[in-house]
Amino acid sequence: MKSYLNFTLKGAQFLPFWIAFFLFFLVPFYFLVRELPELTATEVPAGGPSFRFFLFLIVVLAVLFTFVFYSSRLILESIEFRGLKVTCDFHSGKYIGIIITGLVLSIVTLGIYIPWFIRNLHRFFVHGVTYNSHKFAFRGTGGKLFLIMTLAIFIPFIVVGFIVFTILKSNIEIWIYQIMVISSLVSIIYLTFKWMVVIRYKNYFIRLDTGFLHAMWKIAIELVLAVILVFIFSWLTYVSSDFWLDAEFVPTAGKIIFELVLAVLTLGFYFPMAFIRLFRYFSEHTKSNVVDGKQITMGYDGDQLTDFLFMWKQILLTIITFGIYYPWAFSRIAQRLLSQTFLSTNLVQNVAE
Repeated sequence: MKSYLNFTLKGAQFLPFWIAFFLFFLVPFYFLVRELPELTATEVPAGGPSFRFFLFLIVVLAVLFTFVFYSSRLILESIEFRGLKVTCDFHSGKYIGIIITGLVLSIVTLGIYIPWFIRNLHRFFVHGVTYNSHKFAFRGTGGKLFLIMTLAIFIPFIVVGFIVFTILKSNIEIWIYQIMVISSLVSIIYLTFKWMVVIRYKNYFIRLDTGFLHAMWKIAIELVLAVILVFIFSWLTYVSSDFWLDAEFVPTAGKIIFELVLAVLTLGFYFPMAFIRLFRYFSEHTKSNVVDGKQITMGYDGDQLTDFLFMWKQILLTIITFGIYYPWAFSRIAQRLLSQTFLSTNLVQNVAE
């Protein structure tokens, strides 16, 4: 029997958090960007790097982590299942301790501690969630995430790029390296999601049950389609420049706006469909262990095309209103997806019988 999730958050409830984040994040972020040229200049000022840069950086990080804390609670407590809502018990003092410790150790260890920092954050939010008087628990390890980040991010992105372009000084086309990077994204998406979904609830152990190669194929299809759109964007930009973008009467600002519009239309057009297809795939393969002959499975049975068009409508409204509509777009997309996402408890016959 299927039991569907529900999402009760309204755009008007999310709006104050979004406005506060919009204002308190964008202003210091603007000044942070203004300080970058001085920080990255060839000649370092006599007084050293600007103190204002680090001050604005601290403010930006503080606002970002604060927004994550309160918006996560607001979003999670809006999830409802079988008439009961999820509750959150997040201790701000513990959260601040994780943030400060994680940032300091990540800097001291030159980034090596980042996987454990991410582990502690993810575990904090999972452990603070309760449903029907039972808490969730995260069982992933920082060591495994470190291995994933090393093999799937550090080596392909940094080491290969450094060797090819700096040491070997190869004339390899940049698009070939881009394909290499995009290819590594396939494994990153799968391995990271599989790492995140290692959760215990009561006696149930919830995890992703799909195999590596099968998941790689599904994710690769979506990324290949995205790559095709990248080439379409490049072609459209090239063709348009030949016709009228190089005309003297077209101001530089107009050229930039035109290229940005093309980027949104080509690069962003397929994203909602890719998200829906991958959401369906990962949902279908999220299952628990068998407890007393019962297994919890997850699924999504929405119409992909209808949901794709609905998501694009919300995205366009957000773009037209310069982000003001985002709280309503987020709440409506989440409500639509979750209302078509179900959990099912299935009877599993014992093989030994």
